[in-house]
Amino acid sequence: MRVAHAPAARVVLEACPLVGDCAVLTLPREGGPFRLEASPGPHRLLAFLDRDGDGLLDRDEPWTEAQVSAPARGVRLLVR
Repeated sequence: MRVAHAPAARVVLEACPLVGDCAVLTLPREGGPFRLEASPGPHRLLAFLDRDGDGLLDRDEPWTEAQVSAPARGVRLLVR
């Protein structure tokens, strides 16, 4: 995923378990591989385009979410 048209814009990815703190990652603007580690179990993944670069989801920013379950052992997810 690349962000080319908004200089301050970044894609932010959050993985939130049912209990505990969310893991948050701001993806590199130029694209490329990234790594987000999460504890085993169910998580809510939230991704959004942070247009103003403040790290917070604002009303006018596009977003999506999914419910996932992290395995007991590592898994690699490649997003292009």
